Amino acid sequence: MNSTKLRAGVLAAVILATGTFGLAGCAGDAGTTTGGSNSSSSESSESGSKSETVDVATDLETARQAIVDALAENPDWKQVMLAGDVKQPTQKYGLLVMPFVKSEAAKRVTGTVDIADGKYIIEAESAETGETWQIDQDGNITQASE
Repeated sequence: MNSTKLRAGVLAAVILATGTFGLAGCAGDAGTTTGGSNSSSSESSESGSKSETVDVATDLETARQAIVDALAENPDWKQVMLAGDVKQPTQKYGLLVMPFVKSEAAKRVTGTVDIADGKYIIEAESAETGETWQIDQDGNITQASE
């Protein structure tokens, strides 16, 4: 009984610490809007072209990882669907469907990703700002041009 309570307490502490760390990271980057700086987050160091915090970066990176995982299993896929109604990779609608649930930060994330010669782009629209951001197969996050 005591070990169960201990485990539950440790789990709660880990969840709390993770959430606090994530919020602190977001709060620390919120004011970074000056052009050309690569100090806003790890995403900006990857792309080198962003100058502000991307609130949908986690959604983009998670979606990209789902595609990376799908292509690791079968690099011949031309389309992969991201869907919240599957618990594990499955074939539906004639294509591979990978589990993915967007966060509240994203109003929309690309549902079906087209893949051509290993290249693809996934888009996410910020629920807060309405800005659309995209990630490519290399993990570069940039603002989508309208």
